[in-house]
Amino acid sequence: MTYIKFGPAGDFEAFNKKVHNFFDEFPNIGLDINYPIKPRTNYYTDEENVYLDVEIPGVKKEDIKISLKNNVLTVSGEKKDLSQKSKDGQIYKSERNFGPFTRSYQLPEGLNTDDIKASFEDGILKIVVSKTVKNQEQEKEIKIN
Repeated sequence: MTYIKFGPAGDFEAFNKKVHNFFDEFPNIGLDINYPIKPRTNYYTDEENVYLDVEIPGVKKEDIKISLKNNVLTVSGEKKDLSQKSKDGQIYKSERNFGPFTRSYQLPEGLNTDDIKASFEDGILKIVVSKTVKNQEQEKEIKIN
């Protein structure tokens, strides 16, 4: 009797590796596939405040705008392409995303929207909203310190 080794997981792994190698070695033919930027956020709270830590690497503080309207906090801006091209002017492979971005957060009721603080350091935008009840319907921009 002949023993034939059968390993479907190993076959799939080998196929997956071949597909990845194919696309990694595929030359850039000028297709610009740029996915929208959606900043990742940690949203947490304690007894006194609500916190949002928005990850926006590669963006300058001056290029970020924070606004509040109808209890919706919106962070927007633009990530600019500041990379250097190669000597012949062609980029071999670019995996970074550039362009405008917007992310909105519905704030819970009962927050003091007059007391919103924002700071930006090391690519993280930190927003703190006080829970002290004093919510008013208003539209305003929040300054980043």
